[in-house]
Amino acid sequence: MKLTRFMDEAYHGAARSKKLETRRGRMIFSLEDLADLVGDKPTRAEMEALVPSDDALLSKLISTEPSGRHQLLWGYLSSIVAERSAGPLKLASCNYAGLELRRGTIILQAAKDHVGERMSGGRIFIRGPAGDHLGQEMSGGGIVTQSCEDYAFRNMLGGFGVVLGSAGNFAGLGNHGGRIVVRGDCGARAGWLMHGGSLRIGGDAGEYLGILMSGGKIMVRGRTGKRAGWRRKGGIIQAGSFGPETEDGVMELAQRLA
Repeated sequence: MKLTRFMDEAYHGAARSKKLETRRGRMIFSLEDLADLVGDKPTRAEMEALVPSDDALLSKLISTEPSGRHQLLWGYLSSIVAERSAGPLKLASCNYAGLELRRGTIILQAAKDHVGERMSGGRIFIRGPAGDHLGQEMSGGGIVTQSCEDYAFRNMLGGFGVVLGSAGNFAGLGNHGGRIVVRGDCGARAGWLMHGGSLRIGGDAGEYLGILMSGGKIMVRGRTGKRAGWRRKGGIIQAGSFGPETEDGVMELAQRLA
């Protein structure tokens, strides 16, 4: 008889369950320890199954900037800690802060890339500039930042994003829903492939605004760059004034709505 079978029969399966509990309850002192259990690219469910319940330890794990291979782990942990916190969570500037955030509040002095990615609830306030892919694929909640780089709110499904200053290129690319407000200027190709939702720009917009859009609404208080609405299939674009080579249908629709 094998030893494992003998132990199971002798202890009625308790030995095997104890081994499983030992693995699940393995002491975690660093992101490296956590990565040994879940790998470098875990799902949120895998993280929640093994994340420590000790809030002090969790706070320690997110207190330092992670290495490149541990950024996703850090991002999930930042959201889990924020959701458990009674008040706002203040964090350093790291990639993936607020990854898949569901509730709670995160405050950042500045932000790097992929902040608020796939978030479905909660709030993220960034007191300085943000990097690329801010709020990418978010479906709920809200983000407020001073400024941002490229691809902000790409493939957005819901929620809101507010940029108090200027935004880079490709803001609202592939947007399906939600509300985006840029109080300053916006770079090139904002609202590219937009399907729904709204994009408001308080300043000027770069070239190819709303290129290939099929739905949604874009409103620009200032002037658009050249070729606004190029190959537009649907949706609405309104602006204070339009740049050269604007799609004819865009200007006709804007005049009817004025």
